[in-house]
Amino acid sequence: MLLLEAINIEKSYGDRLLFQAEKLQVHRGERIGIVGKNGEGKSTLLHILMKKMSPDQGIVQTYGRSSLIPQLDVQPTGAVSPEMKSQWNVPNEADFLSGGEETRKKIAAALSSGAELLAADEPTSHLDVKGVEKFEEEMKAFTGSLLLISHDRELLNRLCTSIWEVEDGKVHCYEGNYQEYVTQKKHAVERQQFEYEQYVKEKQRLELASEEKSQKSKSLKKAPSRMGNSEARLHKRAVGKQKAKLDRSAKAIETRIEKLEKKEKPKEMEEIHFDLSQFHQVHSKQVLSFDKVSASAGNHMLFQNLKGGVKPGAKVAIVGKNGAGKSTLLNMIQQQTEGITVAKPVKLGFFHQRLENLDPAKSILENIKEDSPYTEQFIRTVLSRLLFKREDVYKKVEMLSGGERVKTALAKVFLGNYNVLLLDEPTNYLDLHTKEALQEVLKAYPGTILFVTHDRYFVKKLATHVLTLKQSKAELAAIEDTGKSKKASQQQNEAEKLAVQLELTKVISELSITPEGKEKQRLEKRYEELLEERKRLNRKEG
Repeated sequence: MLLLEAINIEKSYGDRLLFQAEKLQVHRGERIGIVGKNGEGKSTLLHILMKKMSPDQGIVQTYGRSSLIPQLDVQPTGAVSPEMKSQWNVPNEADFLSGGEETRKKIAAALSSGAELLAADEPTSHLDVKGVEKFEEEMKAFTGSLLLISHDRELLNRLCTSIWEVEDGKVHCYEGNYQEYVTQKKHAVERQQFEYEQYVKEKQRLELASEEKSQKSKSLKKAPSRMGNSEARLHKRAVGKQKAKLDRSAKAIETRIEKLEKKEKPKEMEEIHFDLSQFHQVHSKQVLSFDKVSASAGNHMLFQNLKGGVKPGAKVAIVGKNGAGKSTLLNMIQQQTEGITVAKPVKLGFFHQRLENLDPAKSILENIKEDSPYTEQFIRTVLSRLLFKREDVYKKVEMLSGGERVKTALAKVFLGNYNVLLLDEPTNYLDLHTKEALQEVLKAYPGTILFVTHDRYFVKKLATHVLTLKQSKAELAAIEDTGKSKKASQQQNEAEKLAVQLELTKVISELSITPEGKEKQRLEKRYEELLEERKRLNRKEG
């Protein structure tokens, strides 16, 4: 059953086209994630689809009741039913509600509306892990449809049946969850790279052929002076015909070059390799250790009896419910309170949301260079991965958006003269593309990281250890494979993925040179089958 349809919608701000889309549809039961970089127009698209904003052109038609869960700074509309108030632990009206309480109230109001189509704009950004899991369960049980903007990749993986990407003024639709979208996007880039290389080869071949014809034409000699007039006329006529033929051939080749379908080179991201000669490594067995460490707030025990040590190079995720003392523990490590021992070679770098490490009057590059042992070229490479392009690095910090300031403060820490990083909610205010980039940079970081985050996907991809804070007992544990059978299964899966990838490369190559017909149709069908097989293997891996 069709619940929403948008035809030929377009939205611009000034002379900048934000996006356009020929046809978007939402059917009952679909859960669609809307992704894209900050500023691409995700929220604008959602508000247009919910008829809270008008497009510059095109029509939007909804069939049935819809409800919007807006961002934190927008007040919800609609009453909250007693049942939902209880389920979501919505407090009674008060002068002040925390960010988490405001968010729960908005979700409860939307679920109380009886809507068949829910739209949610960053609904979990202020919820703790339990709140995110509850939202996930509610949406899985919801029989209507969901349009979801979220920077939580794990949520997009678990919920979504398709992904809409807003990029470069277009809305691209992908089947499957977020991980399948990433895989399809990666494959599209691989195909684009292959087609670009084929285009360059063919263009170079034709240009060489054209140049050879032109040179041959120029090399044709005039009649020798010893020839008689009649012989010279015959020679001139023959040479003229030959020269005209060669010139026509060269011109025809040039026309073919002009008519070649131009292929754009895909954007390439430079790999991150930290210069270990500039990095002060810790050669102690442990960079820091805990001996019966506890913390409390007034009469309330946050966590207690934390024991154990953190080895050099470990990536430790600090997890626990809201109020468990995660940020408190990072502060205790920085202050080296009783029970916490930090190795002498350790240099602690601390990132927190107050962003006190930035000088607003200086540029991004100036802020980072003043404490960094790395070259300006490497700093710019990392900033490029974090989507600060070319001249952006000269922007003054005071002119940056909230998300840009967070990225700058993070870069200043992990490019600083430190070897152990303490990161408090490093992924807040970052879009999905920047989170992916940050994840790769921190994976490449040669030092030790202890980080607090509610982003389950970030923990899954980065952490080597998990430190869980509880009132009864805090625990530090390594993330390990569960036996040889799992390792063997992973190796088998990798082998199957490699075989599929090799066949995909072969099929793409054949598709690019095969004319329309039955063989082309067979290759296209095999191409789709291989994509489905790769999706299956990726799901099995996840």
